[in-house]
Amino acid sequence: MDKFSSMLGLCRRAGKLAVGRDAVLAAVRKKQTDHVFLTADASPRHARELRAVSPDLAITALSLPMEAFAPVLGKKSCLFAPLDPNFSSALLKLSNEIIFEEPNDITE
Repeated sequence: MDKFSSMLGLCRRAGKLAVGRDAVLAAVRKKQTDHVFLTADASPRHARELRAVSPDLAITALSLPMEAFAPVLGKKSCLFAPLDPNFSSALLKLSNEIIFEEPNDITE
């Protein structure tokens, strides 16, 4: 979790992170991201909304609640998306220790 949080913080400070439902949906619509992370307490409705906008979007569900990511993200949010492919791949690699479900397994 520490390495993931550090990379997430670096991504946010670089301005390459969409945080919150509206920002993530806007980034997905503009094709600025190809990967979205959901926290454990995210509603299935969020995944459905994302799938409706982009069916081939990679979604990773994490096993920790949004409160665990709030200090790093700067606010409570159950979804966030890196806007840079390098940050995206690094976060995906580091998320192996906190993944709840495999990417693209969320269909509801």
